[in-house]
Amino acid sequence: MRLQSMFSFLRKVARGSGVAVALFTFCMTLLSAGSGPASFLHGIDVSRYQREVNWEHVKDSNINFAFMKATEGDFMKDPYFDRNWELSRQHGIKRGAYHYYQPWVSVDKQIAHFKNTVTLLPGNLAPVLDVEAYAHEISDAKLRSDIRQWLTEIEKHYGVKPIIYSYQKFYDRKLRGHFPDYHFWIARYQNAEPSIHPGDKMVFWQYSERGIVKGIDAPVDVNWFYGDLEALGSLCVPAATPTATPAATQVMAQSN
Repeated sequence: MRLQSMFSFLRKVARGSGVAVALFTFCMTLLSAGSGPASFLHGIDVSRYQREVNWEHVKDSNINFAFMKATEGDFMKDPYFDRNWELSRQHGIKRGAYHYYQPWVSVDKQIAHFKNTVTLLPGNLAPVLDVEAYAHEISDAKLRSDIRQWLTEIEKHYGVKPIIYSYQKFYDRKLRGHFPDYHFWIARYQNAEPSIHPGDKMVFWQYSERGIVKGIDAPVDVNWFYGDLEALGSLCVPAATPTATPAATQVMAQSN
């Protein structure tokens, strides 16, 4: 059964029977175990809208990774980022941080803001640039140029190629086919996998913004990763990075 068909079936049954959590847990278990021709891992992304996440319960809910909003624009920082970042580490969840891009704000200031806020250690997921805000006064060429500058300078700083997040319509209008060297994470909620350019690479699918996960008292974005744990590890900060310090090396074993 194709992935989107399975989701459609499970959602219909869940609405009628009231056992959504059990059904999705069963689905996650099958896919995370690598049944079928490919493996899938389940994960979430959180921000201030989920408030105080109980990461111990999240860990027990078959969640393999979590992305957390860190920054937005050139000065906003998610008020729960520090808490999420530390507690997810303590409970052994593979973690990553993302920046919400504002195209009308200086890209240099946005780069500096993210670098000053987020410290990545070996084993952490690659940084993510969330690109979904429109600025009609900015040309597509300028938008893509600034995005590429963010991606390039962030890669130099952390030693790992960033991931681009967007939703299907924005991707189609602004990004499709323009960043073949980067991995994409695309949101599409119509029970169908995102459609991408033949030259692009998609590794994460955000399939719903209404996920129910134990330990989170609010709807949460839920995602599939197209691969197993080894493949997920290939998207993480490597063991030796240009910005590594002796202090960072000492805590490598604790990073996730």
